[in-house]
Amino acid sequence: MSGLRVLVHLNNLALGGAQLNAVDIARTLRDRGHHPVLFAQGVDGPAPLVELAAGHGLELVVEGGPDTPARAVRQRLNRVAEQHGSQLLHAWEVRAARNSFFGPGRLGRLPVITTFYGIRMLRGLPRHQPLVLGLGALMGDGRAFGHRDVRLIEPPVNTVTDAPGVVDGAAFRREHGIGERELLLAIVTRLVPDLEKDAGALLTIEAVRRLADPRVRLAVVGAGPSLERLRAAAAATNTALGRQAVLVPGQLADPRPAYQAADVVLGMGGSALRGLAFGKPVVVHGAAGYTALHEPGPLVEPHASRCMYGFGDGSGSPERLAGQLRPLLDDPARRAGLGDWGRDWVVGRFSLESVATAFEELYREVVTTPPGRASWLRDLEQMSRFEYSKPTAARLLGR
Repeated sequence: MSGLRVLVHLNNLALGGAQLNAVDIARTLRDRGHHPVLFAQGVDGPAPLVELAAGHGLELVVEGGPDTPARAVRQRLNRVAEQHGSQLLHAWEVRAARNSFFGPGRLGRLPVITTFYGIRMLRGLPRHQPLVLGLGALMGDGRAFGHRDVRLIEPPVNTVTDAPGVVDGAAFRREHGIGERELLLAIVTRLVPDLEKDAGALLTIEAVRRLADPRVRLAVVGAGPSLERLRAAAAATNTALGRQAVLVPGQLADPRPAYQAADVVLGMGGSALRGLAFGKPVVVHGAAGYTALHEPGPLVEPHASRCMYGFGDGSGSPERLAGQLRPLLDDPARRAGLGDWGRDWVVGRFSLESVATAFEELYREVVTTPPGRASWLRDLEQMSRFEYSKPTAARLLGR
């Protein structure tokens, strides 16, 4: 079979994990002879993913803005699919899945694959088309939610471009006044409260205050609704310590120098995996105050099955995190050993090439055996509950 024409519907235009994964997979498959086109709804303000896609030579169609009605977005999606000659749609996350279902996938005209790399299952996704999850721990939940075809393809890491020495970490340290003998903790994330990502950042800022170690600096790199809240927390810690211990510089178009500059990376999901790819020891963040060092032992498989995430019991505290960090910061040989082990581990399990191959095989499968009209109609009632008011849903269903 020749190269496939795939329409990839991105969740949004932010530099988040799912969007970066989608672009990396599309670029890799393009280089193998396939023909992807990216599609996304527009945003107010900067859209760094546009520049990133252009830099990779990928076509990206942006429709409207954040307030553009779903009907208009879907009409444009239909036109793009027709002009492109798309053979299937790859929808990333919930909104894209709904647009694809009610747009070019309507009545089973085109097969749709949905990828959901969240940490908790959500309702409102089509149940009779392939659903790709990134967390092995969610496979049971996916089936319990009624999904008939659930696949596990763990999020990829580009271990070629995310690798020790590929970018200049020393320049990042110089730019932010971090001395050669200082120890840099780095968090690279979207600062979004409802994803709990800022909770880990706030916990780490407080842990730096408890450490009270003049060698230690923390950089929280990212943007989002929690940016000012985190800057206020950083300012309070800096005042208490009498120095610029915590930096919150905002978003970087290319965050790789922050990873390279770090002595220890903290975070979850794709960010934690990227830290490992750069050969850095990683402390995993999670819900309810969860923090744990990623190291050989019993936590490796739980971290992997949850895509570098954990669930705490609420007992997590800045003091506890400080206690986890202190021996690591005092032992450069251990940091180096964990960095080497982590790099080997992530290359062996999460490489972009192997993940792209898994999607390529799934694409070929659904194109040769599309779900068709009957599967779409079976999903219509469930999808209409989430999409429309009750009277509109009843009308669509002929009731």
